[in-house]
Amino acid sequence: GRQPVETRWYREADREAAYEQLRSQLRAGRQAYVICPRVEGGEEAEARAAVEEAERLRRGPFAAFRVGLAHGAQHGDEKRAAMSAFAAGETHVLVATTVVEVGIDVANATVMLIEDADRFGLAQLHQLRGRVGRGEHPGLCVLFAEPATEDGQRRLEAITQTHDGFRLAELDLELRGEGAVLGVRQAG
Repeated sequence: GRQPVETRWYREADREAAYEQLRSQLRAGRQAYVICPRVEGGEEAEARAAVEEAERLRRGPFAAFRVGLAHGAQHGDEKRAAMSAFAAGETHVLVATTVVEVGIDVANATVMLIEDADRFGLAQLHQLRGRVGRGEHPGLCVLFAEPATEDGQRRLEAITQTHDGFRLAELDLELRGEGAVLGVRQAG
């Protein structure tokens, strides 16, 4: 029952056009995820944070829709309630961190919007986009990013060009390395 998922990479200049695509899906009765790499911002935060983004979207681009929030720093009951409301269709847009990466199946969710997508690895991007296109309608994965590195740009180009998880894992290993069992190196 899976439907195809189209993946598109947008830069900041095209944000409003991407938002209109998302609003079009919401007006058609479907739902969307908005994924942020951080829970909360702060003065030195360089990436979008879920808490602030949910509030910004509620007041601005998605003011006509119900916007929920789920992240790993919430109490379990609060997080479960947000996810249950989304699954029940009570919430149109769920702003979240990667807590929705696995184990959530909402057939009506057709859009996955990922902020600062260049901060995620290919395997994680592939897993996130797998949350949409699970019902009768095709999915759309929108990646917002202004990659600062060539590797970041290569990851975004790769995720828009293939749905082959094995190929993406190989490329992720090639770009990020295998990491380290001991020590503080986090990539890989």
